[in-house]
Amino acid sequence: MKKVLLAAVSLLIGASAAIADGKVITSRTINNNDYKPRQRFICVVPPQDSDNRSRPYTCRAPEGRVGGTCRCDGVVGSGRLDLAG
Repeated sequence: MKKVLLAAVSLLIGASAAIADGKVITSRTINNNDYKPRQRFICVVPPQDSDNRSRPYTCRAPEGRVGGTCRCDGVVGSGRLDLAG
């Protein structure tokens, strides 16, 4: 118990000295080389022949198997799941 208390006191003294010097101590290491953004999925619904447009309808979709079927609210028909980007 005495060793634990001594270690805690040493840690507090070291931390307060670092803060007094204007340094910030963090335990998190950021490595930009390992950063991978979360994949975003979209549903791509081709337009109906009567829609008078050439671009497909798209909406955000929950994770799933790419190429699987999906639906967008307010759009007639079903589409295919794809990765955004």
